[in-house]
Amino acid sequence: MTFRPERYPAEWPSIREGIRLRTNNACAFCRAPNGVLVARHVSGESYMLEHGEVFDSTTGEYLGLARGSEYDSKGIILVVLTVAHLDHNEANNDHTNLAALCQRCHLQGRAVSARRRLGRHGGCDPRTAHQVDDAARCGGRGARRGEDVQGLRPRQR
Repeated sequence: MTFRPERYPAEWPSIREGIRLRTNNACAFCRAPNGVLVARHVSGESYMLEHGEVFDSTTGEYLGLARGSEYDSKGIILVVLTVAHLDHNEANNDHTNLAALCQRCHLQGRAVSARRRLGRHGGCDPRTAHQVDDAARCGGRGARRGEDVQGLRPRQR
């Protein structure tokens, strides 16, 4: 989604910075740190930092160390945090509706939302149900729009 400054309040830069600081400048879902090069595994289930630390792409949980030559990655990317509206409503700038997300987590949430809007909901991965507004059709883990379920909103450090 293209950022359109006219859609946001004048204080948006300070709001955005506060949201990033709330998660220590890391993705609220997968914990990928902002501005760092990571290797994403071909399965999409994990990512590896520069010194071989491997983390779960869904929870951010530390999984151990790996050698780069042994880690089957799609390639190396630079993590850039964006601030996402969890209900996809750009007018709702309440801090509980905003989350700092890496490109992967932000785009996954948008893709699921777009499929649902277009009536193409063929089921989704329950591991990523935390990124869906209404995941009830995805195995029952989700909530109605805007509700918090089992702590699946972005964690605060």
